[in-house]
Amino acid sequence: MACLFRVFTAVPLTGLLLILLLSGCEQWPADPRDSLASIHERGTLRVGVVEHVPWVILTDPAAPGGLEGQLVTEFAEQLGVDVDWYRDGVEQQIEALKNFELDLLIGGFTAANPWQAEVAQTFVYFSEPSQPGARADHVMLSAPGENALLMELERFLFTRQDPQRYLPHLHESRQP
Repeated sequence: MACLFRVFTAVPLTGLLLILLLSGCEQWPADPRDSLASIHERGTLRVGVVEHVPWVILTDPAAPGGLEGQLVTEFAEQLGVDVDWYRDGVEQQIEALKNFELDLLIGGFTAANPWQAEVAQTFVYFSEPSQPGARADHVMLSAPGENALLMELERFLFTRQDPQRYLPHLHESRQP
């Protein structure tokens, strides 16, 4: 009988403890600066671009070409917003990203980029041979700590992970 009493009192206490713990949790994924909500409110995705053929090609002043330019345009369409493209030096744009003046930065960056401790980056969405025995693992950069935006972008990129989708575009861009 005492054992039965312990079971009946332990279950409600465990449930109550679990409710108290979960009620203190914030919404996940967190966006401390509300980047994703801000993008929807202003109707634009602010994207810095650094030319790196074939990933980003800056021939058109209105919008970059290249694989990453195309992907970001499609991502913005999925979000239902426009894209404001920004051009500047890579260091200036990294600072703008860290200061939340940009939402994303594209430029054929790899996972081994020197800013990985300062800004967030997507998972590797495309990997290609770069040197004998080495691979270039491509990522996009985003503002630090803005996990809701990063997860939304990664969900989008995940649906486009097929290398066959990228290869024709990359070969086409590399030809003179």
